[in-house]
Amino acid sequence: MNIREYEVKVQLPAELKPLETMAYNLWFAWNSPATAIYKNINEKLWEESEHNPLAVISALTMDDCKRLMDDDVFMASLNDVYEDFQQYMSLPRWFNKAHKNASDMLVAYFSAEYGIHESVQLYSGGLGILSGDHCKSTSDMGIPLVAVGLLYRNGYFHQYMSSDGWQQERYPYNEFYLMPLKRAEDKNGKEITLEMKIGERNIKIRVWKLKVGLMEIVLLDTDVPENHPDDRIITGKLYDGDSNMRIRQEIVLGVAGVRALAAMGLHPTVYHLNEGHPAFVSIERLKQLIEQGIDMRLATEIVRKSTLFTTHTPVPAGFDVFSMDQIKQYLSGIYEPVGINLNMLMSFGRKDRSNTAEPFNMAVCGINLSTYRNGVAKLHGKVSREMFHSMWSQAILSQVPIGHVTNGVHLPTFMSSDMKNILSRYVSEDWSSKPYDFDIWEKVNNIPDNVLFDMKRNQRERLVSFIRRTTKETIHKNGGSASELLAAEDILNPDALTIGFARRFATYKRGYLLFMDEERLKRLFSNPERPIQFIIAGKAHPKDNEGKEIIKQIIHIAKKPEFRKHIVFIEDYDIEVARYMTRGVDIWLNNPRRPMEASGTSGMKASANGALNLSILDGWWDEGFNGKNGWAIGAGEEYPDNGYQDYVESMEIYNILEKDIIPVFYAKDKSGMPREWLKMVKENLKTVPSYFNTSRMLIDYANQYYVPLHELQKEFNANSYEEAKKYLNWYNQILDRWDGVSFISSEVEVANGFVPGETVKFKAQINTNGTAAEHLGVFAVVEYDGESGNLKNPEFIRLYQEKSSDMFSESYTLTRSGKLKVGFLVTPFHRFLKNPFELNKAKWA
Repeated sequence: MNIREYEVKVQLPAELKPLETMAYNLWFAWNSPATAIYKNINEKLWEESEHNPLAVISALTMDDCKRLMDDDVFMASLNDVYEDFQQYMSLPRWFNKAHKNASDMLVAYFSAEYGIHESVQLYSGGLGILSGDHCKSTSDMGIPLVAVGLLYRNGYFHQYMSSDGWQQERYPYNEFYLMPLKRAEDKNGKEITLEMKIGERNIKIRVWKLKVGLMEIVLLDTDVPENHPDDRIITGKLYDGDSNMRIRQEIVLGVAGVRALAAMGLHPTVYHLNEGHPAFVSIERLKQLIEQGIDMRLATEIVRKSTLFTTHTPVPAGFDVFSMDQIKQYLSGIYEPVGINLNMLMSFGRKDRSNTAEPFNMAVCGINLSTYRNGVAKLHGKVSREMFHSMWSQAILSQVPIGHVTNGVHLPTFMSSDMKNILSRYVSEDWSSKPYDFDIWEKVNNIPDNVLFDMKRNQRERLVSFIRRTTKETIHKNGGSASELLAAEDILNPDALTIGFARRFATYKRGYLLFMDEERLKRLFSNPERPIQFIIAGKAHPKDNEGKEIIKQIIHIAKKPEFRKHIVFIEDYDIEVARYMTRGVDIWLNNPRRPMEASGTSGMKASANGALNLSILDGWWDEGFNGKNGWAIGAGEEYPDNGYQDYVESMEIYNILEKDIIPVFYAKDKSGMPREWLKMVKENLKTVPSYFNTSRMLIDYANQYYVPLHELQKEFNANSYEEAKKYLNWYNQILDRWDGVSFISSEVEVANGFVPGETVKFKAQINTNGTAAEHLGVFAVVEYDGESGNLKNPEFIRLYQEKSSDMFSESYTLTRSGKLKVGFLVTPFHRFLKNPFELNKAKWA
């Protein structure tokens, strides 16, 4: 049967055109008045389409349009929302004020997934939500950035449960015409379709654009009729298939992503690789530079001097790794014609570039071809430096060139309307435009206790109503009985202390920890005067049977008569479920095995809605907890015995619930207010959303990495790469002479003894072996106290040459008493090196 399909485009009257304009911009995802407009048009379709504005307006008939235009209240609301949209698109932005001299900067941000809204299913979990929040705040802050990703036909799976509680998966089918997508065009207005060879076949790749406020996400799609069936599914499912599918997806993301930007006439000055998935970006850029006549070594440095690599993974097993055979099969045909042979390709992905037995690691490739690298929390930065220390074996651990920018969340997306209104009324209307301004959040104490209390009660009631409704829908869908439907009306209590746990069910996240002692759990529910309840959600990877088994065990426990009204597992965790949960719970539980949580962000969302965290000191909570804004499980211990750790920390969870959380929540004064609890909630609001938001995160990225990289690449590439060539000549001289560089002597010269206020002189005599003094970084490395013979977080005092001699010195004032540790270090020094250990060349006295 030959069935022809045609797209009938949306055609609205001029008065309703704002509906179409806003539907094609995901600005609506964080603006509840905008989503209310579409919901009011057709509430049933709004829910069925997973809150898709395009689905709603595509179904409008001519009579529907007339009815809407005749509705004065609707039209007034539409015009108000559209005015807000236009104002948002034209307001001055932080970046324009803070970095006026970087107006020619353009960041290209690459990620494998983007979680913007539940109606655009291009995400699986935390990485995607973070990428989506990154894009939203990029728009809010006015940072010139274009994002690149894959347009998945099926995306990530929807979760449903068998009668025995075993996770099942079904994959959605993304109808692109019902997504706010437009085809990308070249400078002549022609739709862009790329063609490239992957393995044995040429494939066609369509290029699309998704508008998010002021910025755009460029999306790549291989589901093109002319492609081989095996190639059409490259952009089929997210994180599905074997490693051969994974490498092909990552080639499309990295290689085709760079080519798509070029075809669109975009010329990024900075490249930000979000995790290892897009690491082939850098190799494709090498190829394009070589095709311009630039030699391999120079091209490599040009790529490095404009690249930032961000890792989100705390364990080596979390990175994609490919064999030499796979690299040969899928990449050699692309890069050998320009002189990048297989050995060169493999070396980019190896920690030890000379080790031919080492496979190709995508994260290592990202690290090798970048100037800046960062983890996503302070603790994760430390974990990453430990993980990759061997690549800079000469460096002190704290100086391994991997920094951190702690993640945040997009507050307008995840904060409830009630909370937003309270902040605007009692704190400042500027909280939403300047969430990074700590002074604004200090005014949280102005919020009356009863206002905060009533808000949380309302949000809890909405959460309970949502769960009852979705539970009944699931029962009805599965052919459940009338008694089951009736029982669903009775689950949960809108006045009970509500604890939420929602995660990907990986084993290290330990979803089972709360359920290790059922008898003790039962006792927690036994007091009708102090009721508590648990709400759990999350998906296991389709191939993770251990994670599925944990979910199954929890569901079995929740079905027991003594727990049925108090424990609920919500199927199919997504952005909508996350909004309800993080807004409605009182406690957000997080108990990963430290230090396995790179950051985590769901607890930040709960905090922004007045919930308190009960968490292991891992990821963001390790720096967010201050002793007054929530509870910590443990004190940051790491155990060699996992079973013992599980026991100790599960018992601590029960102890904290019994002795701290439940008593404080229910300790109410004569007016019915839990004053101590609300005091903690206010401390939480002052300290968590004020810092752990993506506006602050983007300021950190811009100030620490984007703008410095932009300026670095401009200087490095100046005068047809003359500065870059001089740097390579300098580097060659350093390599030739480095073995002969050594310390002749070193000393700390002091006149009146080591006492606070005394000035000492650090002196080092160096055999420079003909190296110019300005090309050497000679340092006194200073630290007070700590372990003898070890420098943990020292201060680097640079010593300067004395009158064309081989002596280097600098004065230093002692600021305090205690044990003073001093080491002497020499490294190569150049303005283009951003860390003294970058070249892994260092000598100690």
